[in-house]
Amino acid sequence: MITKAILISAALFFASSGMVLADTRCTRDAYGNTTCRDSYGNTVRGTTDAYGNSTYRDNYGNTVRGTTDTYGNSTYRDNYGNTVRGTTDAYGNSTYRDNYGNVTRSTTDAYGNTTYRDNYGNTTRSSTDAYGNSTYRNNTYNQPSNLYNQNKVCTKDYYGNVTCR
Repeated sequence: MITKAILISAALFFASSGMVLADTRCTRDAYGNTTCRDSYGNTVRGTTDAYGNSTYRDNYGNTVRGTTDTYGNSTYRDNYGNTVRGTTDAYGNSTYRDNYGNVTRSTTDAYGNTTYRDNYGNTTRSSTDAYGNSTYRNNTYNQPSNLYNQNKVCTKDYYGNVTCR
């Protein structure tokens, strides 16, 4: 769930700033604070309180706040007013909608592999190996003005550290 929150928060940051994803490494400390840095020197720091409310801030002062209710519905808002709302059904399938009408749906199979598809046809697949390392593969990344191949692979180790290349 934290990985989904990071992905959604990063998507809000990159969409609002027009930045391109670069090689990114994320680490999580013993208190659950997350720090992500890319190869361009951009940094995003995230914290989650005891109630499950998350706050993510980048080095430019942009902020995304996330909340999840008791039914598993989540809402993420950035400091520009952009909003993403997510729901998860009883089968673990999630749907995320932003305030511009964009939709991303995720499904998880019996083996724990998750596929994310947006309304532009972009697909990201994730899988987790026996050691708890997660790998995320996406073949395309859609920015508001253009679509291009990215072939980004992210891995998450046993400790929750994420590296994207």
